[in-house]
Amino acid sequence: MGVISEGASMEELEQTVLNNLVRFRKKAGLSQKQVEQQLALRTNTLYDIEKNRQKLPFVLAVQLSALYHIDIGELVRGASEMKDTETAPNNVAPLESLGVLSGAFHPLTEYIAQDPVIVAEIGVGEMGAQPIMDLLLAKLTDVQKQYFVLDLYRYINSVISSDGEIKNSELSLRDTILAQAKIELTDSEKQSISRAFRKLFFGKSMSKSLPRDAYKHFLIWTLHLVSRIDGQPHFKTLDYIQQVAQHIQLPVSAWRFIEDKVAQAYQDEI
Repeated sequence: MGVISEGASMEELEQTVLNNLVRFRKKAGLSQKQVEQQLALRTNTLYDIEKNRQKLPFVLAVQLSALYHIDIGELVRGASEMKDTETAPNNVAPLESLGVLSGAFHPLTEYIAQDPVIVAEIGVGEMGAQPIMDLLLAKLTDVQKQYFVLDLYRYINSVISSDGEIKNSELSLRDTILAQAKIELTDSEKQSISRAFRKLFFGKSMSKSLPRDAYKHFLIWTLHLVSRIDGQPHFKTLDYIQQVAQHIQLPVSAWRFIEDKVAQAYQDEI
């Protein structure tokens, strides 16, 4: 079963998202005020979003999905498509096209798409219709795709656990990002990925998993994105990201560029 009807208009899709936000909140037995308190939101933030007076940032969509115990893809499915046993994969593309989300993953994505190295090597440009992950994978061989996705998984798992705590919101964001890669994992690969929770990961096959500078840049952007899902990251997490940048031999100028843009994107939080 598809996530959304092909004939649905943009207005219908947007209304579906808004209806689902209210329905799942009520199903979870939470008031708007309770949600705002639990997620440390400003008063009336959720009211404005549910009334379509304010757009829904992706980070908040992930937090709400975790709080309501749903997959983020359920936000775009109509009531007739919902089943308690349904396990359809996450799909954020409809939300992107609606403009409900601020960028493909988060406002930070605007900066990712304007990274001069990524633009030059991948051709993202000014946030075109094609997701960044699709553009990245299109430049790789099948072997490189597998290495890239597996190492990206490992790095993200390590950044999640670097502060000694693994949060559902972080896992949800990780799964949403990597679901776009559509890579099947073997049991052995899953075990290898899980080990990155217990021991900080530093890849050994960079020529295969990060064949060009654009992939190194994307990795560091992504680690910052995941690290800030719940606010200001722990100093151990920031230290790990810097160690990764050094390990993959990211130029100092590139590191400073990314750090400056991250600070701008999160200026309300830092």
